[in-house]
Amino acid sequence: MFSNTHLIIDTTKEFVAKLDLQPGQKVLDVGCGIGGGDFYMADKYDVHVVGIDLSINMISFALERAIGLKCAVEFEVADCTKKEYPDGTFDVIYSRDTILHIQDKPALFRSFYRWLKPGGKVLISDYCRSSGNPSAEFAGYIKQRGYDLHGVDTYGQMLRNAGFAEVIAEDRTEQFIQVLEKELDAVEKDRETFIRDFSEEDYNEIVGGWKAKLVRSSSGEQRWGLFIAQKK
Repeated sequence: MFSNTHLIIDTTKEFVAKLDLQPGQKVLDVGCGIGGGDFYMADKYDVHVVGIDLSINMISFALERAIGLKCAVEFEVADCTKKEYPDGTFDVIYSRDTILHIQDKPALFRSFYRWLKPGGKVLISDYCRSSGNPSAEFAGYIKQRGYDLHGVDTYGQMLRNAGFAEVIAEDRTEQFIQVLEKELDAVEKDRETFIRDFSEEDYNEIVGGWKAKLVRSSSGEQRWGLFIAQKK
């Protein structure tokens, strides 16, 4: 609910444009949240989007948003590590800042490869980490969240090992920092409205979390990667 609005809107448009989506194609969004990117893709590119997420609340919200819309979107509460689709089901698999939760990424990427049609593409953005040992603060954050983080290059290699070709692995941390700073500034300026709509506890939690994320990213310890690859 408190996701980085600017990050989602601006980067969704930028990243989706890289996919060369064609009318009628089928897209799987892994970790779809409330479906913002799915509605955008379906409406702008006339594709059929399947969004899955572990959060019942998020999927319920997405289903409510879908009522009355004419675009082809469907949503399901599902675990991507347990869900199965027939081979060659999708033209695109899309995932934004979700796979950090998955411990066995190689197995998931092999599933992605199977689920894609020949020529299909995968696009992932995700939290990453720098090489070397993390600080005590960052190590505690990773453990508390249950994240599994890797370097950008290592992440790209896992996609290659799963069979993907033409793998692009880009460090987009500077972009992440810029957007996070804008979002933090906007929320702090609108503090009273935010607290009225949610609570002061929510405000302190999200602002504190974003500030800590900015410190880690600015120091180079926490990274943000963009990954694009193709099934031959």
